[in-house]
Amino acid sequence: MEIDHPIQQSIVLKLIHKPEMSFSELLGDEKESNKFAYHLGVLETKEIIQKENGYYSLSALGKRLSSFIEGDTGQKAAFPTFAHVLIVQDCNKILAQKRLKEPFYGYWGLMSGKINFGFNVEECARRDIEEECGLKANKSELIGINQAKTYEDGKLLHHHIMFYVRLGGLEGTLKSKTHKGENAWMTIDEFKKKERFPDPWFDAVMNAKGFVSIETERIMKDGKFVDCRMGTMKTLP
Repeated sequence: MEIDHPIQQSIVLKLIHKPEMSFSELLGDEKESNKFAYHLGVLETKEIIQKENGYYSLSALGKRLSSFIEGDTGQKAAFPTFAHVLIVQDCNKILAQKRLKEPFYGYWGLMSGKINFGFNVEECARRDIEEECGLKANKSELIGINQAKTYEDGKLLHHHIMFYVRLGGLEGTLKSKTHKGENAWMTIDEFKKKERFPDPWFDAVMNAKGFVSIETERIMKDGKFVDCRMGTMKTLP
């Protein structure tokens, strides 16, 4: 749920910084009291704010939404996308996936997915590999993080915080394809010949002996990756 109207944004912003306010306090210097009262009522109807004993406050929903609002402007805040990247090996092969959805349609990479609200990283990784690949992982280990920014024409398009999770103890048979991606076991040499996400970190992550922390900047042109710059990379024991 988004709060789009400036008056509604200003009301929520005031209640973020002062938990209880009267109508006159919220109204402040606003000249059109009827218009203001209308938007106050909209927020009540949406159960974003509540009124008790003549004072307004954020509801439980309003407090949750406040986490996604810029504290200075009341507008929707922009956040990185949190995702997991799965390191899954079987003998001399790795599990790879070709994306069949935007963004990055058609690129091969390691299987990945968003970290959903309410799920821990490893929990989400195990759930996704079962849902998307038909494989159950009995072991999981968080082995690294990559803070990746993707630019096109000098503009920041995507900001991903990607957690690398190594999965093992596999059971089941691999699904070859879903509406999200095409899955395949392949050797590292086969994988590196595919049109894939730029990954100068690949060997370091695959052979990591400790926790790996990476920062990368990916460059696109006309919707295609053309470069990837790896900044800092640290391996923690």
